[in-house]
Amino acid sequence: MNKKKILVSLSIVCIFILAFIIYNYINNDGVVIASGKSEEYVNDRTFSLMLETSKDSGEYQMSLESSWPDSDYEYNATLSSCENGSQLVWNEEKRTVTLKANISDKCYLYFDYNPKPTVTLATNNQNDTFNPSALATLSCSNATANYNQKYQRVEISEINNKNTACTLTYSKPSLKDYLNEKIIGLSGTTQGIGQVVNEQATITNYSNATKFGKSDYKNVTMYSSSFASSTSGTSNENSYTFSGDSWSSVPSNLTSNRYYHIKFGVAKNGYYQVCYTMSSGDDFGGLSVYKGTKQVEDTKYASTSIQTGCIDLGYVDINTDVRIVQRAFSSSSYPIATITFNLQQGSATFENAGIRYEGKNPNNYIWFNNELWRIIGVFDENSHGQNNQNLVKIIRNESLGGLAWNKTNVNDWTNSSLKNLLNNAYINSQNGTNGEFCYGSSKRQSNCDYTVIGIKNIYRPMIKNVRWYLGGSSIASITTNSFYVAERSNSVYSGRPTYWDGKIGLMYASDYGYSVLSSSCTRDTNLVFYDNSTCAGNSWMYNNGIEWTITPVSTFDDETMFLYYGGKLTYNTWYDRYVTSGYNVRPVLYLDSSVYLIGGNGSISNPYLIGM
Repeated sequence: MNKKKILVSLSIVCIFILAFIIYNYINNDGVVIASGKSEEYVNDRTFSLMLETSKDSGEYQMSLESSWPDSDYEYNATLSSCENGSQLVWNEEKRTVTLKANISDKCYLYFDYNPKPTVTLATNNQNDTFNPSALATLSCSNATANYNQKYQRVEISEINNKNTACTLTYSKPSLKDYLNEKIIGLSGTTQGIGQVVNEQATITNYSNATKFGKSDYKNVTMYSSSFASSTSGTSNENSYTFSGDSWSSVPSNLTSNRYYHIKFGVAKNGYYQVCYTMSSGDDFGGLSVYKGTKQVEDTKYASTSIQTGCIDLGYVDINTDVRIVQRAFSSSSYPIATITFNLQQGSATFENAGIRYEGKNPNNYIWFNNELWRIIGVFDENSHGQNNQNLVKIIRNESLGGLAWNKTNVNDWTNSSLKNLLNNAYINSQNGTNGEFCYGSSKRQSNCDYTVIGIKNIYRPMIKNVRWYLGGSSIASITTNSFYVAERSNSVYSGRPTYWDGKIGLMYASDYGYSVLSSSCTRDTNLVFYDNSTCAGNSWMYNNGIEWTITPVSTFDDETMFLYYGGKLTYNTWYDRYVTSGYNVRPVLYLDSSVYLIGGNGSISNPYLIGM
């Protein structure tokens, strides 16, 4: 083959190879180099890693490592290059380099040293953890920082250098502003949309009562009407007669389906009760008692057996009328019942019923268990049994959900599933969902996982073990004062205990009664009539739902008082009425007297912060 032909052939081959190289360079996506694959390329004939010796020094040394530098190094695209012009593309998100080249090349990857911000925190707390129950101060170098006492966290808004050291110091103030003393000092003041009021309960005593004679009844009138609340009607002077020391109705002179009234005044101011006896009669018969226009007690129903009892009127002055109203109904089986009653005058003593927050939305918010609770008030031994101690009672702002008061249909708090649930799984931040005490409505198991919202370790020592009184009432149509007295009495269903010693309970019926602003809803209003804007509408405690109280019904073994829709207190509705019903539950507890204030003013935006 001649030389000419050989040269032509070589030229064609070179042109073909060059074209192939150019084509591949243009179309090749390149070689992707990631940290995990870098050992194949780094610090060999292809790549050299050049790392800055210190921040902003501008001096670089070749890394002796064959792996990618850590996140404290930032890729410098300006300095990074290849000797023969190959293209380098850095992907910050994936921390990869793409090399686009089809020729042998030597590339240098430059990385600037730019360490991420670090914070070193030291505390003087024994367990080296945040402590919400002590006052904390924070100091940091090279940073603008704040300690959030409410959420127990360090908040750094600016770091002036790459590293900062902070010291968190916990201390207890030498002069403590105790929470109970703070609230006692607020008595008589306006707080938000409400007030702090020192309530007094009236304890009446009729053990040596004086019965009225006929001459002691003033301005006696008798009449009949179509409604029990009527203050006047058709004259009916023969509806009652007086004999010995009692008035008696005359059933033969009473017309069925009518209300018969005997209205009278008293000769002198004092404390009075009406004691009655009802003969057997129709189930729709009975009596009601009014003081002025206020119903003191709801109808007592006559039945197939004789009923007796006494109704406390409280204080009655000479200008106030008392009315005994008989509902005269009969059926083919039973006649109209005979009602006999007498008025008795007794005495009264007064008891401190607590310094309480009352009104629509007073400043009684407190930060407890890293969530909002509300302060019911401050109470002495009459309420909790701890001698010579004033304890703050609080209630969780939000409900734990719908839970049965007791999984068995028995209104004994000492053996109730709810008592056990609150004082075991809830107080210990445990999951009680599959336990024996977690029940919703109609005995269906509920969600009782309290690992997150249960009482946290740091707050448990703040809870005081106290006495909870378990007396009750046979009806809901009595006053707040009457509930307060009944709760601390022996008025329980046969065989039931009258108290329980423990840590977590529920609100009393009287707690709800006292939570309304008395200037809006007077204290002689029965709690069954609280379902209006005047009463429930001026109570911070009513949360617009059905909610349990701890107060049982004394005449039944399976019912307990609860707040009903609209805000009235009841124990009987047209549907679920038993303790197996799943109503809202808000835990209630007393704080130890050593709990003191760290900050806050009691408003919802700045609740009281507490320590111990």
